[in-house]
Amino acid sequence: MDVSFFSEFSTLEIATCLFAMTYVILMVFLTIGLLRLSASKLIDISKLPTVSVIVSSRNEEKDLPGCIESLEKLDYPQEKLEIILVNDRSTDSTWDIIKEACSRNEHFFGYDTAEYKNHNLEAKGRGISFGFKYAKHEWVFITDGDAYVHPKWLRACLGDIDESIGMVGGALLVEPISLLAKLERACWAFVQMFNLGMSGWGVPFACVGPNMAIRRSIYEEAGGLEGSEFTVAEDLALLKMVTNAGYKIRTYMDEESAVKLKPVPSIGHLISQQRRWLRGGIDTDLKYLGFLTLAFGWGLFISIYMLLGWIISLKLFLIFTFLRILIDIIYLSIQRKRLKTKNYVRNFWLLTLYIPIICSILPISFIFTRKIYWKGDDYEITYE
Repeated sequence: MDVSFFSEFSTLEIATCLFAMTYVILMVFLTIGLLRLSASKLIDISKLPTVSVIVSSRNEEKDLPGCIESLEKLDYPQEKLEIILVNDRSTDSTWDIIKEACSRNEHFFGYDTAEYKNHNLEAKGRGISFGFKYAKHEWVFITDGDAYVHPKWLRACLGDIDESIGMVGGALLVEPISLLAKLERACWAFVQMFNLGMSGWGVPFACVGPNMAIRRSIYEEAGGLEGSEFTVAEDLALLKMVTNAGYKIRTYMDEESAVKLKPVPSIGHLISQQRRWLRGGIDTDLKYLGFLTLAFGWGLFISIYMLLGWIISLKLFLIFTFLRILIDIIYLSIQRKRLKTKNYVRNFWLLTLYIPIICSILPISFIFTRKIYWKGDDYEITYE
């Protein structure tokens, strides 16, 4: 572009547009990181380690049967696998579903937290902590009661690890069964860019709770979740254990290592989910607090520019919008290809509309309510 092109704009117009362009620069950086991620490799049958899988559920009678069915189809020797199903104070038939699954599968084990005395833990962290007390094997995988794993999930996640690896993580996909589900799916596609993209550069800073694994020895040496200071983000607490112990984290993005999720039931739950992510990062440590403060400050500026930038300079705004849409389509296309899924890129318009809204209201929302709740309102925390 000819330098004389910029002579028609004021310093304010150029400075504002250039700052907005940091979105494009960042997403290009993360997209390159995404391309740098290695594909998972199926571990040879002869080298399979013994593995524990923990699923903590509360009032998941609707989705848990599907989760259990997917776990029953895992391509893994039953003699090297234990599935730990935890019922955490359910008031529906979740516990009955767990007991029935255990009766037909010798490698399934059901436990109920009714007598669990550690009341400092809430939500999913409580169930995971309880499940770890029964996990026997070094590699412990964690997923959710509304999740569906690929038959090759364990073999794919364990196919490229060595003694330096302390945690493994993968991508998430939401089933696009409604407009809200498509929005949630697009949100995950955007959020995962930061985790997966940074992982491609060798700097992972998050592993998502429904699709992660940690060495039990690291967990126990750190004192477990009951010894960690956190409220809602048990996945960040587990990741911190790994990094503090000096281990590396391996992250994948492909069909075999990914986990599928049922969508949240309402837009309110989606917003609360993202408030939970924000609060979890704040609670982790000053490093995450600083990062989140910068990220949301920057995100708020980008959001305002996306809404009002055309007033400052229509021409520069259109250039930014074109480049932003282009890079969004590119990274969504990469995820679609790697995850072997459909109807991914066409939902980018939902993301385009939603990001300015959520970046604007998320930090402000804590002024009006301190309550965080999970899918179905079955887990709930109110901050002081």
